[in-house]
Parts: sequence; structure tokens; C-alpha cells
Amino acid sequence: MVDQSESHSDSNCSYWIKRWEKDQIAFHKPEVHRMLIKHQKMLSANGKPKNVFVPLCGKTLDLKWLIDQGIDTVGLDAAQTALQQVFTESGQEWVESSVSLLGAEGKLFSSKDGQLKLYCGNMMTFSEEIAGTFDAVWDRGCIVALRREDIKRYAQIIKNILRSGGRILVELLQFDVSIMDDITSPTKPPPPFPMYEQDLKNLYEPECYVEFVDQESRTLQGKDIIAATYLVVKK
Repeated sequence: MVDQSESHSDSNCSYWIKRWEKDQIAFHKPEVHRMLIKHQKMLSANGKPKNVFVPLCGKTLDLKWLIDQGIDTVGLDAAQTALQQVFTESGQEWVESSVSLLGAEGKLFSSKDGQLKLYCGNMMTFSEEIAGTFDAVWDRGCIVALRREDIKRYAQIIKNILRSGGRILVELLQFDVSIMDDITSPTKPPPPFPMYEQDLKNLYEPECYVEFVDQESRTLQGKDIIAATYLVVKK
């Protein structure tokens, strides 16, 4: 019998892989995320984190920025094209290996110095056994991109790989989905899905506490929305 939760998450992976293959990646930004730069100190209570995990990383420039801060960085995405472009677009060589715990197609692309490791696979199969634990997580687009039936499981995975005292800096997009009713694009939202502070608390409390950090106005498909940044700390 096929596990329906696995089937749904595999379908979600296929959706994003196709977006990358068709170059429908308006969500990819050609600059480092402003909130990461502004609030980087919140990734650690003291100094900087030893390592950080970036789920559904795509080819975000945040990865190189984190490495430049001297932070070992691990990313994950289902789209192999995106992960390879992280290296090719920065002129880096990489080492490729198989990761059976991520499934038959699971792979790891690692920089030669080991400071950047990018896993290719389904986020719903990621675990501590694959990459160990982390001081911090930078969720700049994962939790709002996943199917709603997957986010409870996703949050549990993140809590499992986060060390005690570890921190998550996460961005939520806040809008009424009805404002997208007149959009005819094949990439009409959601995703990304709107989320609010109480949604985040429902997922991460009581193991963690949630704190509002910052927000800014943004546009999504030409519509005005709010991008709110929160800090989640594991007790």
C-alpha cells in the first residue's frame, strides 16, 4: 500500500522540479535576502552559529553569503538543476555522492572544502541521521511553499535536527488568498501559502518559543502582501 503522505510530498517535489525545469523561478532573487543580512545575529545567542540548515534552498545567494560569514552551510532541495547551478554560477567544483537515506535518487553535492553541502531529495525524508544536528535554520521560503498537509511533519523534522537552544529565523507571507482570484498565471499562488504567527506557534510550541522580529511590505504576483520575520528558539 502506498503511504498517502509520501505520495503527497513526492507530488510537491515534482511540482517544484518542473518549475525549475521550465525556468518558472520568479521566486529566486538575484540578491541576498535583506532580512538575513539585517538579523543575522539572531541565528545564534552568542557570536555566530557553527552551522546552519537552509531547507528548499534552490540556488539562493544566501548560501554563499552564509559561507562568507564563516558558517558551515547545508542546503536541501528536490531540484538537482538548482543545486548544481549554485556551484556552476560561482565557478566552484563539487564532489557528488549518493545518499540512500534520501531515497534511490538521493544525492549530496559538496564543495571540496566541505563548507557547503547541498542535499538533493525530498524534505520529508530528511533527518538527523543524514546530516547531524544544527545550531540554526534559515527558513526563507520552505514552510510557505510546502503543502499544508506536510507542514506539521516538516516542523517535527526541523525540531529533531535543531540542537537545544538552536534557533530558526523564518519568513512568513501574510495575505488573503482571495486577492489572487484574478490571477491567470499557471503559477498563481498559493504556493506560497499565507501563514501567521499563531500558525507558527501551533507548529513549534511548546518545544520552542516564537518571537516576532520584523516585517516589510512586498508584492506577490503584483499584489501587496506582508513578509514577516520570526525567531523560533528550541528550549
